[in-house]
Amino acid sequence: MDWSIDGRLAGACNCGTPCPCWFAEAPTHGSCDAIGVGIVDKGHYGDIDLTGCKLGVAYRTVKHVWDGGLKVAVYIDEHTPPAQSEALEQILTGKAGGLLALLFTLVEDFKGVRRVPIELEDSGDQPWFTLGRSSTIPMKPLIGRDGTTPIAVHNALMSFGGERLLAKTESRFVDDDLGWDWPLVHADFGPMRMTSE
Repeated sequence: MDWSIDGRLAGACNCGTPCPCWFAEAPTHGSCDAIGVGIVDKGHYGDIDLTGCKLGVAYRTVKHVWDGGLKVAVYIDEHTPPAQSEALEQILTGKAGGLLALLFTLVEDFKGVRRVPIELEDSGDQPWFTLGRSSTIPMKPLIGRDGTTPIAVHNALMSFGGERLLAKTESRFVDDDLGWDWPLVHADFGPMRMTSE
């Protein structure tokens, strides 16, 4: 099925900044606990319009992320209509092809698809995002030497289609149902582009 997503993406993990997984390096602490949320500004799955949909993912691994063994949960905003929700499930679990199909080959323990509140505010100087009812993640952009522009990373392995603006956070991700409670340190945000190609 032909699909494409253009939008905005934010994430956070327990690694130092920038996240070494972007560069195929080992996690800062030997393992990686990470989350991300995306907002679809324009997208489709076949003839299903995905514009306005909100999605998320959380994963953890006990070794290098690119070595596999990931435990993964996929999240879809609880207000997503059924047709869009089913389309997002196909995309986010890799069943519809594209980059996510490749990444899903690294998953050892899939925790399923969960419906939760998801929000992302990436404008202004105090961006933040929410994944679930217990986890609002404030992001403090890292500013470059000009004193105003956030530091950006281009062409990283985990960029998902655009530059990543670097940030820090002092927060936690909690999913009580899965027993996950992780400290978050690194954060990033920027554009998202994924397709079935």
